[in-house]
Amino acid sequence: MTGTDVPGTDLRSTDAHGTDAHDVAARLRRLAAGVPGSGDTADRALATNRHRRLRAARWVAAGVAVVVLGTAATLARPEEVVAAAQPAPSSSAGTPPPQVYEQPARGSLADDAGFLAQAAALPWSGVLDPASGALRQVEPDSRRVVYAADVPGGHRWVVVMARWQQQWAVNWFSGPRGAAPSQLVEAYAPLPWSGLAPLAVMDASEGRGPLLVLAEPGVSAEFSPGRDRAPDGRLVRDFDPLPVVDGALLGSVTTPLTYDAGELYQVRGASRSQVYEVHYTHAPWDSWYDGVGEPPEDAVVAECLTALGLRVQDGPGAQDVAWSESDRDEITSAEVAARDEAAAACHVQADGG
Repeated sequence: MTGTDVPGTDLRSTDAHGTDAHDVAARLRRLAAGVPGSGDTADRALATNRHRRLRAARWVAAGVAVVVLGTAATLARPEEVVAAAQPAPSSSAGTPPPQVYEQPARGSLADDAGFLAQAAALPWSGVLDPASGALRQVEPDSRRVVYAADVPGGHRWVVVMARWQQQWAVNWFSGPRGAAPSQLVEAYAPLPWSGLAPLAVMDASEGRGPLLVLAEPGVSAEFSPGRDRAPDGRLVRDFDPLPVVDGALLGSVTTPLTYDAGELYQVRGASRSQVYEVHYTHAPWDSWYDGVGEPPEDAVVAECLTALGLRVQDGPGAQDVAWSESDRDEITSAEVAARDEAAAACHVQADGG
């Protein structure tokens, strides 16, 4: 375990439901694809889009900038998010596969050829095209299991990769430990993946959960769930290295309290860089807005947010309340989570939920 000081101030872009732009896109993908086990609906996805608000943003990596651009295209076409999945054009040309696709499968079930064959044949939901907002299917004959194992927390996870739109996409399936392929469901809607950065997935339903990182050979990883305050008042992070288990980086870690609390870094020799996309399932912050149905009253929301000490702006239109904070990176992750949940409660209360 290593400790790291946490400097800086950050203002992030969110929607009116309190999630950042990347998280909105992820939730829209899950809703549009009809992930089994989700209690949300396409109507809620569109409501989230209607309620979105702008806050100043500082993104520190080109990879995140690409995600934000894709998100903007998605949010601009909410009607197409729930369009029927369409077949992807068959083509052997396009982006070469990431290394993880061409290497042997990883995980404790990697040697079970029968299991891998059945898992590779599992049906996929459509993959959301950020350029058009349409859902399109992968090339079925290209599906290949890159990871299959029983992981901490009593889960069985399978990660499948396939060619999509002359690019590549991944799908993460989950079930109880020992589950047959037919008992696995999509834990997260399938999404495009360039392979330029590691693929990271985590179950956040409990205080500790499994974190899987699929990276190139020779890469290690370390994870911090959030910021804490040291006895001398400094904000610090403790990072735990992820062990290599059956060829993949896999560990049981403390789960983050908010969508932006956790930090994952990949390490290759002397190089250390942040992995910005960690995909969470059963994240606690996803439930904070469950009581919101109809758009909440702007005036009520604004008054409530102001009472929390947030800077609030209410524009001339409906559902355009914007709020910002200048100290998000100057307080602990627990304090951030408490404020985020309180801000969510403002929307729930304004809706009468």
